[in-house]
Amino acid sequence: MSSILDILKASTPKYELTLPSNGEIKKFRPFLVKEEKILLIAKQSSDEMEVIHAVQELIESCVEGIEDIINLPMFDIEYMYLKLRAKSIGETVTPKFTCPKTKETIQTKININDIEVIRTKNHTNKIKISDDLIIYMKYPSIDVMENLNRQNKKENQVPLYNLIVNTIDTIETKEETVDGDIISAAEMGEFVGNLTKEQYEKIIKFYTTSPKLEYEVKYKTKDGENRTFKLQGLLSFFK
Repeated sequence: MSSILDILKASTPKYELTLPSNGEIKKFRPFLVKEEKILLIAKQSSDEMEVIHAVQELIESCVEGIEDIINLPMFDIEYMYLKLRAKSIGETVTPKFTCPKTKETIQTKININDIEVIRTKNHTNKIKISDDLIIYMKYPSIDVMENLNRQNKKENQVPLYNLIVNTIDTIETKEETVDGDIISAAEMGEFVGNLTKEQYEKIIKFYTTSPKLEYEVKYKTKDGENRTFKLQGLLSFFK
């Protein structure tokens, strides 16, 4: 039986993808019947972290050379999932969304190969807070999402505030560079709380211009109007 399994495994096709964050080329195989069960279970859940962990498990099984996956940017995770999905199930997805204007449910058909990681010109993770202070941001990752999920379940939480606290990578002064990982959440929270509105908005710009998986849908509503809607992120394309 083992030799038959070896022959079966050897016949599984291999493909290549390029990580959007760093341009690394990774080989991957389609997910198998046993792994598709992971997706079927996750699709029945409304918990975002359950979906993310299911996708994480698929990527770890099917993509070669992925190390420290929990710290990869989420747009890398989302991109790899779509590439896996295209080669495993099919190259089209039929996401649904609610029209912001008419509130009607719209279903559309998209070729996965047309969904891209959108980059904004002049985007940077280096933010000058003052002449003496620069911070470097990191992109949200699975690790960050897990921390946010725990924190946001507590009372009186501000999700955007927590996101900033969890994605400051380093703080640089003229004398030293401090790694954000060694600063406690309470201390980082105090640091963020003492930013001016102008400084805070500079950090918000980092998020609004960050690379993101995005597709613009053009559609017509029942009132005859032509409209557009941007689908973004894993959950938009997952179910």
